[in-house]
Amino acid sequence: MKTEVLHALGEAGSLSPARLNGALAANDRIKFYFSLLQMALGQAAHPEQPAPSLRRERIACGLKDGTFDGAIANARSEGGACRLPGAGEVLRRIKADMRIMAAPVLASGAGTASFAERLEARLAEVPEAGDDLLHPAEIEAMTRPGSARADSLHQLVIDLHKRLNLLQADLAEEVLDGASVYAVTPADRGLIQAFMAGINRTAGLKFNHPGLATTATRADGRLMIQNDIGTTDAHVLVIHVQDFVVTITHTDVHLERLQFFKGMLDAFPVEWEPVRTMQTDALADGAPFHLASGRFAAPGEADCQRFLGHLGSRLVFLIDWNRARKQLRGFLRGPQRIEVLRWAAQAEIGHRGFLELGGSRLVNQAIEAAPGAAMHFGDRLSDVLGEAETVAFFQFVLRAASEGMQARQSHSLIRDRVRAQLQLQVSRIQTQLLRLAADHAALVFDLASLARDGLSGTGEAAERRSRRGKRFEHDADQLVIEVREMVRRRPDHAVFRRVLEIADDAADGLEDAVFLLGILPPADGHGSGKKNQGEDAVAAQLQALGDTLVDAAQDWVRAVGHAGHIQDPGGQEDAEGFLTAVDAIGVSEQRADELERALTVALVSGDFRQLHVAASIGTALEAASDALKLASLVLRDHVLGEVIGG
Repeated sequence: MKTEVLHALGEAGSLSPARLNGALAANDRIKFYFSLLQMALGQAAHPEQPAPSLRRERIACGLKDGTFDGAIANARSEGGACRLPGAGEVLRRIKADMRIMAAPVLASGAGTASFAERLEARLAEVPEAGDDLLHPAEIEAMTRPGSARADSLHQLVIDLHKRLNLLQADLAEEVLDGASVYAVTPADRGLIQAFMAGINRTAGLKFNHPGLATTATRADGRLMIQNDIGTTDAHVLVIHVQDFVVTITHTDVHLERLQFFKGMLDAFPVEWEPVRTMQTDALADGAPFHLASGRFAAPGEADCQRFLGHLGSRLVFLIDWNRARKQLRGFLRGPQRIEVLRWAAQAEIGHRGFLELGGSRLVNQAIEAAPGAAMHFGDRLSDVLGEAETVAFFQFVLRAASEGMQARQSHSLIRDRVRAQLQLQVSRIQTQLLRLAADHAALVFDLASLARDGLSGTGEAAERRSRRGKRFEHDADQLVIEVREMVRRRPDHAVFRRVLEIADDAADGLEDAVFLLGILPPADGHGSGKKNQGEDAVAAQLQALGDTLVDAAQDWVRAVGHAGHIQDPGGQEDAEGFLTAVDAIGVSEQRADELERALTVALVSGDFRQLHVAASIGTALEAASDALKLASLVLRDHVLGEVIGG
């Protein structure tokens, strides 16, 4: 178990369960009193800050006396010292509990003389706090971690903790589903077994990593379960259960992992106290640790067991969690790294298999082997594949690693699967770009159909048709923006940006034509609706031009659709269909040129107000036809040179 910091757990005792449990309770109280003194000094130095009460911590350590709940709020600075009501009583209780905690160790036999000497020396240094005055230097000397040169009361508690853990293991009466237990009641056994069922269900996901050792006992009328999780300093979970109320105390040197742990219990209504950072109770290297306290009141035994089982099953996902998060740093941004690790916990996949296979090195080797000039060792993968795609890729990697390791598959086979998945993910980028191009082509066809219907006088009213045209054109613009972003990540696919930007000129031209049709004046100056021979010719040429654009847009849809399947099995038929569609677009463009010239002749032969608007409509439609032809030729060159030729 961890001993570098004071934990909210019971520890130590003599060779009898009663004395051992008494030492457990004493250690809990000492931890509470140390926190009380430290926070009182902080409150006196910064009275403007809200004062904590430590009420929940006081209850958790078994103290029924609420005398000190409001003590911190009453701490005041006075002449360089801190006046804390009841300070003298707090220090007296610390000395008494130190003797209770040390008693089992001193009674255990050989090698305890040094503990006796240190105990008397350290207790002699505990101030009396006359008039309830605390001197910061004296409290700091008591509560700081010790060293080879300078012992402290805090260090003595740590060292007693080590010895008490050994005594606790020796005293264990039995191993219950993997937990070392002693002095428990028959009712406790079901709760312990529920917790261990969760531990054992997921413990295999730690693979070769040590951790998850569990002890359980009964102290002060409560069941206490302690789990050491992994090997990280100050990383321990202590659970107290009384009347189906579960109190959790969890310490960790990594605040992010502590928050992750809390999030894994969101399915249950756990009431959490604000996370506290223990600045004075530090590790030997000076790093602080963080403490979270939670409380879950179960309606009954079944709910209590269900919660304990879930809690136990989550602990394996904390082992090496921070290391896994760092290993993902070169591939994903912060929120996405947490998302992947959260998914791995929810799916009971875990991240330890990924680490066993090399972590980031596993993926970097796959990147080095992946085709495509835009993929380089050290690139942030999410900037190349996209965030959602990279998250999905790492979900695959963690699953393949975990399930492959559990099935005892060869490491080379798992690495090959990761490499193949990355190559598949890279190839999907072109597929995604072609899908976006197909969606854009469908919008071009919709716009061409609106223009044709407007010219024939069929379909919806001009105002509604104009609104729909504007919406289609806006949607097309959004697709172009999405393609530009994908190409920014993969410059080797720049041809698709060019194709869509050119095709978008067709969409813009068609939307202009739809708009102009909405403002086209009546056929004559009086709105009689009668047409002369010249006006009939103009209408006929415009209608033919509209029909030609629908044909060209339909062929563009076919061309893009075939391009997306040329590399599929049996793709020869798609290649033929693609080339035929491109050729048809060229024929339509020539037809549109001829129709625009005929329209020009019809316009100059007439003399009516529609001349300017009709000419603009014709120009817009012919420009759209030119754009579709150019886009099809650019896509043709790419397909012939890179897809079929490659």
